[in-house]
Amino acid sequence: MQATHLLDLQNVTKTYHMGDVEFPVLHGITFSVDAGEFVSVLGPSGSGKSTLMNIIGCLDVADDGTYTIGRRAVTGLSERDMAKLRNRDIGFVFQSFQLLPRISALENVMLPLIYAKVPRKQRIARAMAELARVGLADKADNLPRQLSGGQQQRVAIARALVTRPRIILADEPTGALDRTTGAQIMDIFRALNEEGITIVMITHDHKVASYASRVVHILDGRIYSAEEYAALESAEGGT
Repeated sequence: MQATHLLDLQNVTKTYHMGDVEFPVLHGITFSVDAGEFVSVLGPSGSGKSTLMNIIGCLDVADDGTYTIGRRAVTGLSERDMAKLRNRDIGFVFQSFQLLPRISALENVMLPLIYAKVPRKQRIARAMAELARVGLADKADNLPRQLSGGQQQRVAIARALVTRPRIILADEPTGALDRTTGAQIMDIFRALNEEGITIVMITHDHKVASYASRVVHILDGRIYSAEEYAALESAEGGT
């Protein structure tokens, strides 16, 4: 029996429209991710990786092709069903942290559980456990402005983990951090993956991408092998 990929995209295309003008962004994207993998999607600005992230995260839909999470087809789902799938199966970590500034680190981590209608006592216990997991149990009562950038990103990681999703989707998670702090955040992702958590990370940084066990290269809305990608990068750099 053939194994089922956790994520599977087949011939995914996406075109945006502005009036009568079309802007093709993704051209027949095909790749898959198995449970427990740590995969980075590497590409420069304008390569289509953010659009791809939105489709993987069920924040947008493909124009053509198929996308499945586990055995469930995402293609054709209603917005409501996509929201349920997104909230249950995917934890998001963003470049800008996206923490609510007026509530504590603990309350920020608890937010997804409020939407999931988890009882308060369980919310607190699970949020504290995830803060401890990222080394911030002693910062539970701090507001985001009282935390460093690296600490804020750790809170964001704890928030992504608290619903126990099947996939962590990280969008340029070190983009707002200095290199040393970014390396510390990547060490956390690597440790989480060693625990068996599936991670898909979007990045433009080769060094950050190297933390993953596998790199998917995207350029101009197409997937390339590492060799093809390097050759195209080199050619563009010489023009």
